Amino acid sequence: MKKVLLFPGAFNPPHLGHVAILEATLKKESFDEIWIIPSGNRDDKVISTTYEDRRNLGNLFVEFLRTKISTPIKLMTDELDDAKGRPTQETLEEIKSQPDIQTVQLIGSDGMANLQASSDKQLNMEDFIVAQRDSTDISSTQIRTMIQNGDSGYRNLVPQEIADYIDINGLYQTK
Repeated sequence: MKKVLLFPGAFNPPHLGHVAILEATLKKESFDEIWIIPSGNRDDKVISTTYEDRRNLGNLFVEFLRTKISTPIKLMTDELDDAKGRPTQETLEEIKSQPDIQTVQLIGSDGMANLQASSDKQLNMEDFIVAQRDSTDISSTQIRTMIQNGDSGYRNLVPQEIADYIDINGLYQTK
């Protein structure tokens, strides 16, 4: 049976904090594969970046991760590819229904708090590794705010290729 670490999230944009969380997780536990799962439509937040840009950012992120992590990494774009806005829960249920894999979900402490607050049935059906926000002081919201404010220091918080993509495509700038 293949042991897979699922890492769902907005990744808007992916940043070095995500890398640190993965590296810390892999020091404690080993997996056969890591699946990065950028979310599509979300009930808890508005994501204004296009699916195409998020898919491209995801590909750049996975390429960067492959230079840092030896565990095979896959980008799962099911939610970004679904024009109807497939919810993350549906994607996770489909993945977990595969009999040949054992899944563990890597989730941030804020995401876990949301699940607990909603008394989500998922809590009883899945193994979680909860990443504490204090282990990395970087957030995608912080990065988007820095870009909107013209603070190029955000480039120190994301992989170089992602910073270049953001700049070339004018992402997160106030219109």
